[in-house]
Amino acid sequence: MQNLRDKLLKAGLVSEKQANEAAREKRPPKQQHRAREEQVSTEEQQRRDAFAVREAEQAEERRKEAAKVAEARMQSERARRLRQLVESHRLTDKKGEVTFHYVRRSGKIGRLDVSVELQQKLESGGAAVVEDPGSPDCAVVMADAAKRIYEVDPHAIRFWFGPEKPIGFSDAGEG
Repeated sequence: MQNLRDKLLKAGLVSEKQANEAAREKRPPKQQHRAREEQVSTEEQQRRDAFAVREAEQAEERRKEAAKVAEARMQSERARRLRQLVESHRLTDKKGEVTFHYVRRSGKIGRLDVSVELQQKLESGGAAVVEDPGSPDCAVVMADAAKRIYEVDPHAIRFWFGPEKPIGFSDAGEG
């Protein structure tokens, strides 16, 4: 199939010289072509940069979300272990004749009715008052269990006259 240029030349409407000049005018100079290529490559580079920034932001969000999930899993595991320790080492004491006071995590004063023997164990460091994750009240456990609970969650111990530093005493007013 012939193109329009060949048909015009064959019909004699255009000379060879005129056809060549028209073809030259249509063709963009090489400088314009290079400038267009550079512009396209610049735009492409900007698109790639924007895409890379967006991918980096999304990766950071995914990393933060994974860290939150891992932290929640660790807290859940810690609470499960704490609940297990408290339930297996709880000293079941009937209503005692002595009221033992301790400080709750909220800062309020809590009370436990304990026997005289249990009160002496608490005061000597042989027992401790710990938070019970399964109930709103606290539980009393022996010192060895208190040490393991302290390793799991130090804030779960509400009163313990332990070997390192007594827990549950106020440092206010001491000099």
